Amino acid sequence: MVSCQKTDISSFNDKPVVQAYLYADSIPVIKISKLIPFSSDMEFSSMDVTKLDVTITELSSGKQYILSSLGDETYKNEDLTVIAGKSYQLSFPYNGLLVTAETTVPEKPQNVKFSASSIVISQMGEPGSGGITEPPTMPSPIEINWTNNDQSYYLVAAKNLEKIKDLINTRNIGSSNFFRNQPVNTNYTELNPQSFKYYGYHLVTLFKVQPEYVIFFQDTSNSSLSLTEINANIKNGYGIFTGINLYSTLVLVAKP
Repeated sequence: MVSCQKTDISSFNDKPVVQAYLYADSIPVIKISKLIPFSSDMEFSSMDVTKLDVTITELSSGKQYILSSLGDETYKNEDLTVIAGKSYQLSFPYNGLLVTAETTVPEKPQNVKFSASSIVISQMGEPGSGGITEPPTMPSPIEINWTNNDQSYYLVAAKNLEKIKDLINTRNIGSSNFFRNQPVNTNYTELNPQSFKYYGYHLVTLFKVQPEYVIFFQDTSNSSLSLTEINANIKNGYGIFTGINLYSTLVLVAKP
């Protein structure tokens, strides 16, 4: 859901950076990259992140899956399909230390209901562009409800699927076709009409996430920290190893 970026940091510590999202019913791909020292006179490890001994263990059975390097800092085992409700441990040696992390893959969001499958928004723009110059009265938000009896965390994201992008506000050239809401541990959220930047179909996804993802989200959203400076749940490393499940549907943003 967030890409990994290498960055220079002021206090170099040679530890690996893990980026791993375990989606239910899928084969995970684990990305492991190196920190980059900010100064050329800092000692840099000779560890090759494309040749690590990476293992994922399904904890209830103890079954181990040895991951193969794909040669581009990513690792995979085609025999490993992530299962909802199961817990997994990542481990690999790095620079004399054992890097480990654990997560549980949550169950799928239950009883998800959208108050509408479409929303109508008037176009805005410069005079003569075919759109109105003043912001119109926005329609009511789309309400999303689900069952949440244990105060688990959820996050909603939307992505425009149209190949030809038609801006709602023609002055907002370069607007992102993707947005996401803050994680909540309630059973309700809203899709604000003002969050949509384009007309057409959007893939709207309700993610059920773990507490380590909330830590990661808050650190990346509320500060200038990058993934290389965040340790959500990695022992002897940086980054995140987390389980995710989801529910998706389409929402149409249309003109009057």
